[in-house]
Amino acid sequence: MNPTIQDSAAPCVLIVDDDPHVLHALETTALSAGHRVVATEDPLAGLQCLRDHSVSVIIADQRMDAMSGLELLDHAKRLQPHASRILITGMLSVKMLTEAVNDGEIYRFIAKPWSTPELINTVHNAVQRYHLLRENAALQAETLRLNEELLTEKRGLESRLAQAASDKTELERLLVSLRASRDGMFHFCEAVLTAFDGTLAIRTRRTVEICRQLAEAASLPADLHDNLVAAAWFHDLGLLAVPRDPDQQTPHETSGADLRDHPALSERLVLTAGLGEVVARAVRAHHESFDGGGFPDRLRGRQIPELARWLTPVAYFVSCGLSRQRALEELDRLSGVAFDPHVVPFLLRIALHPSSPGGSALVAAPLAAGHQAMVRRAYVPARS
Repeated sequence: MNPTIQDSAAPCVLIVDDDPHVLHALETTALSAGHRVVATEDPLAGLQCLRDHSVSVIIADQRMDAMSGLELLDHAKRLQPHASRILITGMLSVKMLTEAVNDGEIYRFIAKPWSTPELINTVHNAVQRYHLLRENAALQAETLRLNEELLTEKRGLESRLAQAASDKTELERLLVSLRASRDGMFHFCEAVLTAFDGTLAIRTRRTVEICRQLAEAASLPADLHDNLVAAAWFHDLGLLAVPRDPDQQTPHETSGADLRDHPALSERLVLTAGLGEVVARAVRAHHESFDGGGFPDRLRGRQIPELARWLTPVAYFVSCGLSRQRALEELDRLSGVAFDPHVVPFLLRIALHPSSPGGSALVAAPLAAGHQAMVRRAYVPARS
């Protein structure tokens, strides 16, 4: 009898026994327990069933003419390794037990004659074992897949980290090169100022130093710190192009359009030097007043670039020619008028520190009252 299986996703119980009476009894018992059953007297037909269909349990009689039950179950092990294999036999010798364990990996033995409840319970447990083995295999396959994905992700992450480390190293190298280039540019700026106006060079160096201390005292971000120093070096460079009488003590004594042109001249020099728009805008705005009375664009309050709001009170402090005490009083009085009230307290703290450049007896070289007034007008609105 050839086995037939109706279409179904559920695996069946395969029974192979060449004794039709025993086969019928086994089939009836398995069906009564609610299992899908395929029964055949031909071991070769049983093997073909294993090739074509999913089977949960294989029950085979040991004594068959075409093939022994152990031989059939040994083939079944290779065709469907998760199926539970049950051997029916009328005699259990030590040799048979050894062969069954070593060759067929038998799940259970059923002795003739069998107990129907015992047979039903054995088949039920064998089906459960099959499902557990399938689930375990699926979990192992999924675990293996996830492990492979994790390994792939790990390798990808290691590659990205290595690339990031390489990029970081290259960036650090570029930053060192850029910083060296900027420092070289600042040295050139200082040399030009010294060659054309020694007094202006001294004031610029002092402005740079106080800006550095101010940035540290206010814990400014690194980019703002660096840009503030760059703006301090370049803010008055445009004054070298402003016509001046030989007897003037400071370029800020120049009045009118010539003085008002120098922030724009300094701005163009910053852009030519490649220091960027942020520094250029700060240099252009370093004569803007917090209340809107400055030049060249009459900006007020937060309209004034942040960098310029840090630079302007320092530039005035260095250039005003007042004694330290008078300069501090002026800074305090003009806070919120000419200068950003957020910046002034930090500058006062720097100027009062004994080791700061502003801690000397005079902020800069003293100027006569008339000259002080001219410098003051360059930074402070006339109405204040």
